[in-house]
Amino acid sequence: MPPAATIVLEIGSAHGHFLVRYAGENPQKLCVGVDLRGERVERAKRKAERAKLPHCHFIRAEARELIECLPPEVNFAEVWVLFPDPWPKKRHHKNRLLQPEFFDFLAKRTQPGARLFFRTDFAEYFHEVAAFLRTLKTWQPDPAAPWPMEHETIFQARAPSYQSLVAVRT
Repeated sequence: MPPAATIVLEIGSAHGHFLVRYAGENPQKLCVGVDLRGERVERAKRKAERAKLPHCHFIRAEARELIECLPPEVNFAEVWVLFPDPWPKKRHHKNRLLQPEFFDFLAKRTQPGARLFFRTDFAEYFHEVAAFLRTLKTWQPDPAAPWPMEHETIFQARAPSYQSLVAVRT
């Protein structure tokens, strides 16, 4: 991987619908998708191969473990988290990916100015993330930032409404 490459990470890439399209529109960026389910990752890999996108890769792993395993010089310019599991029951909130500790961890592996794109159809989760982002020193919400690419996901199609947030690494 070239050290100067712009690296994009999608956490929870599922079957790769979003990332394959994004990679197709951004051939200058190295795109990496991570998902926990092997069958999803295999399907996403086939999709990227059929589209002839050598700069689009999918890995079966837990996002935090993948990031920890990467060489220290690997930093992300963009991180996408689209419709993560909201873990709606209060006793399960500890399982949510987007928590202050994760943002602090991610800050160590992103460049200043990096952007995180978050979208969910679970209003409570959205408001929780937006609220704690305002308290962090390493990330700040940017309400004026444009959403760079629209691609309707399966979850988006099913959702009566959803909310989006862009955060910038400070």
